[in-house]
Amino acid sequence: MKILAVLAGRKNGNGEILTKEALMRAEELGAQVKMINLHDYNIMPCTGCESCTVKFTQQHCAPECVNMHKDDMELIMQEWLDSDGVIVTVPAYSFMPAGIYRIFTDRHLSYEPNFHKQVGNAAYFKHRVGGIITNGGSTRSWMSMVMESVTVTLLTQDIKVVDQMMANRAPRPGQILLDDAALQRARQLGENVVKGIQNYETVEYLGDPNLGWCPVCHSNLLSLGQPHWNSSGYPIECPVCHCGGDLEKDENGRWKFVIQANGREKSMTDGSGAKDHFFEIGETMGKYYANQGVIRERRKKYSAFRPAGIPRRGGQVPVEVAEEA
Repeated sequence: MKILAVLAGRKNGNGEILTKEALMRAEELGAQVKMINLHDYNIMPCTGCESCTVKFTQQHCAPECVNMHKDDMELIMQEWLDSDGVIVTVPAYSFMPAGIYRIFTDRHLSYEPNFHKQVGNAAYFKHRVGGIITNGGSTRSWMSMVMESVTVTLLTQDIKVVDQMMANRAPRPGQILLDDAALQRARQLGENVVKGIQNYETVEYLGDPNLGWCPVCHSNLLSLGQPHWNSSGYPIECPVCHCGGDLEKDENGRWKFVIQANGREKSMTDGSGAKDHFFEIGETMGKYYANQGVIRERRKKYSAFRPAGIPRRGGQVPVEVAEEA
């Protein structure tokens, strides 16, 4: 039973303390634990080249990143994929997850299990569970998109999130040590990740059931429904797990989000949403390849327009990338 913890915050900070509390409990229960901090590794940003999506939609082979052997991403992801459980710890920066975590997860597309499954890559059929720890110096209203954003990154990796917690109002390193409840909560999260690994097929969400609006992923965000690429969508959707339904009042007159009968057809919690997205990408890619000549001719106008840039340190102006063939 292997658990990997991935941190995106400062060394010896509050997130690391909470993570170690969770890992110590998991280790007591028999898990082999590892912990890395993304700041210790070289991870190149995704360039948006779409080489990985072209591979699996047009060539029907396993997606690979063009930079997989140029930095430490492949090294980290092999540990990630080999683990039975992951704990991700991310601090809040301006309402959102720390940027280094987004750089890391922007590269996840080429490691997307549900895409690999569609092309028969058996190495990606492994079940994994996850736990999420977020932390920051204010209340949830000032960390409003952190947990939800991190949850999305685990769902797209086909990881069943069994617990998630947010530690608030502890801005300075070590300040979380004044919050015994947060430390105990992190310890419980480590235990819940172990339970999730041991009971993957039957385990349900083990965290706070009242954490957010969505009864499926417990996101605190909702969005007005929009038409999907191949269906009409739902009145209200969870933008995190993609379950759909509507708002209803309970017996106490309080609003709640109720998932409708077909509301899990595109759910990210069981892989159906990612599978649907696989075919959507294929469909949109098809439009591109069927109209390359038109696109090439129309792009000339924009390639010819060269607005002034801002010189880098040393006086050099970034060179504009040549137009694709």
